[in-house]
Amino acid sequence: MKKTVIALQVASLLYPAVALSAPVKNSTNIKKADETILVTANRSVQEKFDTLAAVDIFTRDNIEQIQPLSVSDLLTRVAGINVTTQGTSAHQSSVFVRGTNSDHILVLVNGVRVGSATLGVKSIADIPVQLVERVEVIRGPRAALWGSDAVGGVVQIFTRELSAGEGQLGFKAGNNSLYQGYGAFGFGNEQHSYTVSALVEQSDGYDVIVPDVGNIYAVNQPDDDGYDRQSIALNGSSNFGEVYELELNGQFDQGSTEIDANTQYSGDEVDYENYHLLLRNHVQLNQVYLQLGLSTSQDSREDNYSKYNDDNGIIAPDILFTTDRNQISALAQLPLAQSSELTLGAEWYNESIDSTNNYDEDERNASAFFATARHGIDNLKLEGSVRYDKVGDIDSEITYQLAAGYTVNDQLLFSLSHGSAFKAPSFNDLYYPWQGNPNLVAETSDTTELLTRYQHDVFSAEIAIYQSNIDNLIEWAPIDPDDPYSPWQPTNVDQAEILGAEATFTADIFNTSNRLTLSHIDAEDKKSGKQLARRPHFSANYNFVYTLGQLDFTFDINHQGSRYDKPSAQTKALKAYTLLDLGVNYRLNDNIFILAKITNVTDKNYQQAKEYPGAERGYSVTLDYKF
Repeated sequence: MKKTVIALQVASLLYPAVALSAPVKNSTNIKKADETILVTANRSVQEKFDTLAAVDIFTRDNIEQIQPLSVSDLLTRVAGINVTTQGTSAHQSSVFVRGTNSDHILVLVNGVRVGSATLGVKSIADIPVQLVERVEVIRGPRAALWGSDAVGGVVQIFTRELSAGEGQLGFKAGNNSLYQGYGAFGFGNEQHSYTVSALVEQSDGYDVIVPDVGNIYAVNQPDDDGYDRQSIALNGSSNFGEVYELELNGQFDQGSTEIDANTQYSGDEVDYENYHLLLRNHVQLNQVYLQLGLSTSQDSREDNYSKYNDDNGIIAPDILFTTDRNQISALAQLPLAQSSELTLGAEWYNESIDSTNNYDEDERNASAFFATARHGIDNLKLEGSVRYDKVGDIDSEITYQLAAGYTVNDQLLFSLSHGSAFKAPSFNDLYYPWQGNPNLVAETSDTTELLTRYQHDVFSAEIAIYQSNIDNLIEWAPIDPDDPYSPWQPTNVDQAEILGAEATFTADIFNTSNRLTLSHIDAEDKKSGKQLARRPHFSANYNFVYTLGQLDFTFDINHQGSRYDKPSAQTKALKAYTLLDLGVNYRLNDNIFILAKITNVTDKNYQQAKEYPGAERGYSVTLDYKF
């Protein structure tokens, strides 16, 4: 049920699809990938220990043991990442990596750039965790490898992959009338190997907004805000000998979420429909590896006003935002010596939008050229990348990444890296009707990081200290500050300086598995001198698993320090909170598993965003069958 390295390579090499390995002549003899091998960090398949970047890997086994409610829930277990969820697991989630903005993260699904070009970010809540085989998280700038958005880091999600004849079926029930059914099935033979996976889910939810009595624009709709979603994915490849391999994967997601809203701003129900389809060709010619990838994707979201009437009984029209993205990627990998490799690539994509709002521009092209190299000299590891990007009509950007690492022995590594990154303005920033600013330039950053990694049979540690300076941050503000009805417009006016330290410790002793993450982030808005919104100074997570025969007992403690909700209203902070989750996994036999979980055991009253109360105590029970 685990991917081979070539399969991970196949799943990761398009723009910004990710990975390259050294040329291989017989993929059937490749070492199996596990929690020690990753592909996202440097467009190279490599051991996690040797990677000169802060990384985390979650396998399918990890996911089933943790029982996260969503992908964003899974990411809360990563040092340096803070997640703000405004409602249930299906409602909006914002992911802040190392104090950068929530749109400073590049999200890939099976190697395909996904997300909205109008918002400039992917809604991770739309990706069901039950369809996920593996998640790789890279913290730190990676624009020199992946292009725009990779300012704070990269998250790559791989969908399920099973061997032919393997399968899994499951059913989950929980509070708030939660029902979930899922399944995955592998089919094919030695030459053709594919997996299809699917999920259906619905919940009545809870009242996710409790308006502030001082907010004159608030809408109080004291009702449950539920959701439903359906997803199906295909992932696999066909091998036509040692020279040529063809990869095919795709995913379709649809659903709706309910939310209290004012028609002046958004609807009371949001419908979404997203898909991507990828075809990649892999050619191995002696010592040269070549690849050509083609993909298409769509991210569509509609605000539905049909359930909300204004004071005169008039129903507002729905508002549609649809992004279509077509991508082409060409890549060549050349080994220069036993411990050196060079990768050259060129990429192009077209983004177009369709909306009930009349944007000033609704299409743009992006092109890129890049080179990345790795070289080893005894215990010294050197890496370098440079990339040229031209996105639409904004100025071109050249980004770079340099890193040097020294392995004291096979257990201890030190590395020092410096890299630049950028975030291209979104269509909303540039062209939103009457409010966009076509004169915007890209947000840019420079980051220096010192990393220490230690590994042992039963213990590991990773500690990173970093500094980031971000310029030309885009801020929306009233055109006329003295006019309360003035339209808002974005400008490049902000700067931020971020100083941070993070640590991840793991230990497997006496039938227990322990994982502790600690993060401290000073993310200062240089204009106001205050901490950036929704970034706590301190956060921590501790996950404990105790195995007793056929039972796994788990508990998870998550602490988030106090933080401000909005940079313009930093007079009252959201309170710090600590949540406790308990779970149990029971293996009835080799095929049948029973999983149960209680979230927020102490029924803590907390907020991750102003006016959005956190979920109360919840529970779920899952029956899982594998064959």
